[in-house]
Amino acid sequence: MRPRATLLALMSVAALVLATAPSALAHAQLTGSDPARGAVAPEQPERVTLRFSEPVEATFGDVRVFDASGARVDDGDVEHPGGAGETLSVGLRPGLPDGGYTATYRVISADSHPVSGGFVFSIGARGPPPAQRVDELIDGGGADGAVQTAAGVVRWVAYAAIAVGLGALAFLALVWRPALAAVGGAGEAWASAARRFERRARMLVLAAAAAGIVSGVVGIVLQGAIAAGVPLGDALTPHVVGEVLDTRFGTVWGTRTLAWVALGALVLAAPGLPRRILAAAAVPAAVIAVTPALGGHAGATSPAALLVPLDVAHVVAMAVWGGGLAMFLLAVPAATRRLDPPDRSRVLAAALLRFSPLALASVAALLVTGVAQSLVYLDAFGDLTGTAFGRAILAKAALLAALIGLGAVNRQRVVPRLRAIAAEGAPPGAAGRVLRGTLRGEVALVAAVLAVTAALVHFSPPGEAASGPFSTDVAIGDARLELTVDPALVGTNEIHLYLFRAADGAQYTATRELRVAASLPERDLGPIDVEPRRAGPGHWVAPRAVLGVAGTWRVEITNRVSDFDEHAATVEVPVG
Repeated sequence: MRPRATLLALMSVAALVLATAPSALAHAQLTGSDPARGAVAPEQPERVTLRFSEPVEATFGDVRVFDASGARVDDGDVEHPGGAGETLSVGLRPGLPDGGYTATYRVISADSHPVSGGFVFSIGARGPPPAQRVDELIDGGGADGAVQTAAGVVRWVAYAAIAVGLGALAFLALVWRPALAAVGGAGEAWASAARRFERRARMLVLAAAAAGIVSGVVGIVLQGAIAAGVPLGDALTPHVVGEVLDTRFGTVWGTRTLAWVALGALVLAAPGLPRRILAAAAVPAAVIAVTPALGGHAGATSPAALLVPLDVAHVVAMAVWGGGLAMFLLAVPAATRRLDPPDRSRVLAAALLRFSPLALASVAALLVTGVAQSLVYLDAFGDLTGTAFGRAILAKAALLAALIGLGAVNRQRVVPRLRAIAAEGAPPGAAGRVLRGTLRGEVALVAAVLAVTAALVHFSPPGEAASGPFSTDVAIGDARLELTVDPALVGTNEIHLYLFRAADGAQYTATRELRVAASLPERDLGPIDVEPRRAGPGHWVAPRAVLGVAGTWRVEITNRVSDFDEHAATVEVPVG
């Protein structure tokens, strides 16, 4: 490969890696509550109120309160007091006895991710410990792993439907019909090839529409199960589905489902796919192309006015590219099978010559959108290896590099060979077999790229994660550790560490010594000892922790509880 071509391929891989990375917001964090964690309210409050670091979904917040026996004592009336999106509250049943209670929450952040947690408080006087641990109550109300896996599969189906459906329409209008008009003859074989292709294209678009409709409906139900923290069967109710449809996720996915219905109806009503139908289909197709941006992170991330168009351009480029490859593999052979071998070579060469510029334009679009998104989401090149998000992106890069490599084989070897064969009036022969093999590999790689994209939804880019104070919680022995790094920027930071008993949420007071060390593996820095001092029961603070270089720091916490026992936890903290 020539140096210029090599450089272009490498730039394309880098751009595609960045372009296909889904953007994300930092998830909502609980910043306070009334009653406070571990507090004793002298009288029963009318409501339990939670305050979060960002707005959470109003109609789909799930706040529950349990007594010491594990029975629910809330009235199920969840609301935003005063219309404040950052605050949720739930009413308590009247006449509750004195004792201990557990509050749990499962809410939806602005980026459509569920966030959960819990704490213990008392009324009148401290009572016996709850029958169930806080984490058990939370897990008991959560969707199981099968539901989470199913949601990932549904996202993949939704992405694949967009690629095949929109790509098939674009291929029909921009590649196949112009290619056939340029080289086709007037005989019955040519007319049969045209009819067979359009039947196959129509079938693929209808299959994509069916997949889009099914994935939309199932995705809404699965989102209900995940957001409400209930089994899938319990989410199949009008109440849960209605609440999902009131969220941004539900509105966008419902709109996309209706757009697929409209697109499928148009295609079903016109067997020949005339130009007027293709023009009318452009409207629902445009809605479908916009919905991933509006329903995903781009629509909830600032600056949305920049990120939404970039995401739409990415979706369209991937549909034209990936859908075109699928058409070459699934529709073109069926159409050309009855043509004479020399005519088959002419059609293949003409179609490839028209598709190649579209594929290159798609790569260029992904290049531009990838660079622009990288400026927003990534802080440093080291984020690709120093964060879970970056490592997942590198896995996708390997797939994309292989995809571009196969495309280069077609452009540099197969297309010129087919042009020469067509000029000679010879059958495709070995060149046709190579083309089929590379197309199969490319379609498989596109499917794998879409699968990784669907799985990457749960990762947050370092640029967003480091945009303000960082908070997280992890298990450390029989305790829960809540860690906050403020402002999570280069320089002096204040680190707060809160330890709570996992069983009841009370302050953890068994600590004899708490050690904290910070390191930055990507720059070979540390470990640097951070000296926290006790600020209260279960509360430690390091007021002047110096994190002097941007990157993902590894903070290791060791909690010594006796002369022989200690527990450790590690937290990755993005510092911008």
